[in-house]
Amino acid sequence: MDVRETLDKGVRYQIYKSFEETTKPPTTEEISEYFDIPISQAEESFQRLANAHQIALSPGSYSIWMAHPFSSIPTNYTTTIG
Repeated sequence: MDVRETLDKGVRYQIYKSFEETTKPPTTEEISEYFDIPISQAEESFQRLANAHQIALSPGSYSIWMAHPFSSIPTNYTTTIG
């Protein structure tokens, strides 16, 4: 596994953890701070995850729309945790 794959795996985990703990996805700024990386690396990781259909980004931004089964926008479906 290369460095980018390792980062992306950690970022994906943090995305799910954020949804679980706060009901919201993390921002690239929060990911940048958590992993102590430049925001550009967090953006690149989000883009790779989106290209791999692991997350969905809001059009034209790095804001996370979805990381199945979680959604940052209202849907007709609910998720129960716990």
